[in-house]
Amino acid sequence: MASVLTMPDVIDAVEEGFRSAGEKDDVPVRLPVHVADRPSVALFMPAYLAGSHTLGAKVVSAFHDNPARGLPMITGFYVLCDAETGRLIALMDATFLTGIRTAAASAVATKYLARKDARVLGIIGTGVQGRFHVDAILAVRPIERIVVYNRTPERGHALADDLASRGISCRVAETAAECAAEADVLAACTSSKSPLFDGGLVRPGTHVNAVGVFTADSQELDAGLIKRARVFVDTYEGAFEEAGDIIVPLRAGDISRDHIRAELTELVTGRKEGRTSDGEITVFKSVGYAMEDAVTARLAYERAADSGVGATFDLEA
Repeated sequence: MASVLTMPDVIDAVEEGFRSAGEKDDVPVRLPVHVADRPSVALFMPAYLAGSHTLGAKVVSAFHDNPARGLPMITGFYVLCDAETGRLIALMDATFLTGIRTAAASAVATKYLARKDARVLGIIGTGVQGRFHVDAILAVRPIERIVVYNRTPERGHALADDLASRGISCRVAETAAECAAEADVLAACTSSKSPLFDGGLVRPGTHVNAVGVFTADSQELDAGLIKRARVFVDTYEGAFEEAGDIIVPLRAGDISRDHIRAELTELVTGRKEGRTSDGEITVFKSVGYAMEDAVTARLAYERAADSGVGATFDLEA
């Protein structure tokens, strides 16, 4: 997957996917299947995109005890099918796919919402998503300095060392609050159940991408920050179903549904306005959208077929 997908190309594919979204597409809200007696969930995410004639489905699992076992928390696979016949045409890893397409969606949002002169990137959570978000935001803004925070300091220092080896200035913050207070663009990439920092610390003009949690009772951002910000989402349907950062303050009466300014399709097509001044705070809340997987999987398949990457197999042999 890494050999056939580059971050700029995936950003372009995801942006075009949002721009081309149409009534003939069929992209249901994902179906979660919970595993009893453990903090785990399997998510089923099918999609049919009429414009590109793409049909596929992702099965991704989040098993929160896995890191203690030396395993990644998120694993999965993607099944790409022939939209004419329904037959399988490709099977691919979805861990890399999920990481790169999620960060690409944040990059699209950042492209439309962050200040043009944003120079400092903050990353809270230095796992797979945090690492992908570094490359994604670097692709759309002239970042000069990165500040990272991770609950386990060793992982934060590991990312900082990796970035230093690439000639990228990076500092490890002692707290999430410190990271949030310094950033011009902030990415929250954690599995936290409760807000990571006091939203009052976020400076005017900051853009925040909140991508880590995707359940109705989980929050990376507090209600105060959501109330202060102009809030945008990947899709209305997914946000009102799964985004605790929005659902919790909505249920508490702190905001109304109208507080959500636009979904990403409306931003990239110009139907809704994004940032309106350098001083406002913008938030992009993402819970994941199966269209992003489908366009990324299609791109990976086409690149792999052209370059001879991967193994060929026949299930009917």
